[in-house]
Amino acid sequence: MKDIRRLFGTDGIRGLANRELTAELALKVGRAGAKFLTGSRSRGKIIIGRDPRPSGDLLKNALSAGILSSGHDVIDAGIITTPAVALIANIMNLDGGAVISASHNPLEDNGIKLFGKNGQKLSDIQEKEIEDYIADDLDNNSLPVGNDVGRYEYLEDAPKVYLDRVCGKYDMDLKGLKIVLDCANGASSILAVKALERFGPDVITYNTGLTGENINDNCGSTHPEQLKKLVIAESADIGFAYDGDGDRVIACDGKGNVLDGDSIIAFCALDMVKNNKLKNNKLVTTIMANMGFEKLMNENGIEVEKTPVGDRYVLERMLETDSALGGEQSGHIIFKDISPTGDGIISTLEFLSAIVKSGYDINKIYDLVPRFPQYLENIRVTDKNKIMECEEVRAKVMEMEGFLGGKGRIVLRPSGTEPLIRIMVEAEKQDLVNQVIGELSRVIEEKCGELKN
Repeated sequence: MKDIRRLFGTDGIRGLANRELTAELALKVGRAGAKFLTGSRSRGKIIIGRDPRPSGDLLKNALSAGILSSGHDVIDAGIITTPAVALIANIMNLDGGAVISASHNPLEDNGIKLFGKNGQKLSDIQEKEIEDYIADDLDNNSLPVGNDVGRYEYLEDAPKVYLDRVCGKYDMDLKGLKIVLDCANGASSILAVKALERFGPDVITYNTGLTGENINDNCGSTHPEQLKKLVIAESADIGFAYDGDGDRVIACDGKGNVLDGDSIIAFCALDMVKNNKLKNNKLVTTIMANMGFEKLMNENGIEVEKTPVGDRYVLERMLETDSALGGEQSGHIIFKDISPTGDGIISTLEFLSAIVKSGYDINKIYDLVPRFPQYLENIRVTDKNKIMECEEVRAKVMEMEGFLGGKGRIVLRPSGTEPLIRIMVEAEKQDLVNQVIGELSRVIEEKCGELKN
């Protein structure tokens, strides 16, 4: 079982389902989450959704039992995207929400994400309070009985509640456009096509299975090369790929150019500036954004705020700076005036709306953002913390930063959701990127070998 004092990563609780993330743990998270989401209310309401993973039933029922045993009601939204749960919690003025999903992680993993009353992700402080409550195993002898236990309700029209709110924001005609969707065999399989079809395009869908048996398997936003093949094979105008829980999106134009979060955010930001909709001429992104992205934004009078990796940190900075737009290169994009969290479907509709209303050639969007050569290497490790604290690794990073001489950058960080060390290197020339990646990978892999001995 997971270390109770360190449950939460950058995007909720993650682990190997039924081994690390067990039914017992999910029940405890349900009780603790209910306490902190409902505050002093005697009977609160919490909405739960999940992606199609086979372990979703197990964990949803355990999490629900924890909430119900605490005297609070559960509203079950079924298989639905993470951002839909957050938005519905906001629309229905519920006490909070929970999603059973491991996002882009493999099938065997699963996770629990919690949202507050307004649909926003919890802060580090709130998550620490929940961890402490679980670890101390409090209140087990003072649980309600009789009529005071919680009640369960299935929200059959959850997709409609979400789609009516989201699609009602847009007035656009997509007739004549041919759009490919790769839904990663995840939660977007239900909502994405229904959202787009309201605007009249020819929609071709792939990877829309709901068994969960092949979620994210060589498909979705983490495999844009597959989207590229599909768009070209279908002679489509544009394609969109989502991750397992639908909070990310990556696009691809008709020529096969992959449009990542940098490209989508940049295009939308320029359109918003043109229409006086970008608050304070400012946006928020992370340290992973390409240097060319920041250069383009600055040239157009847009200030770029940067945060650590994680859409929750992006949102926190957006709230601090009253920014309307923010996101990550990986495809988490937040349009704060529409949704309290990153939403792949909303990002798709915003992007298409900006394209259609501006009349911009889809196949020219890729060339807008100048790109410094950038490469991300993922190295599987047994102990992320020891690698990050290793003096030899730190020394090699400093050596390589000196080698780049201010004409590039290195971001070395532990994954917040997987046992990986991520190395991102960016420089003016590809051969410099390759050399630095090679040196850093070698040192980290050597230290991993030593840690095993």
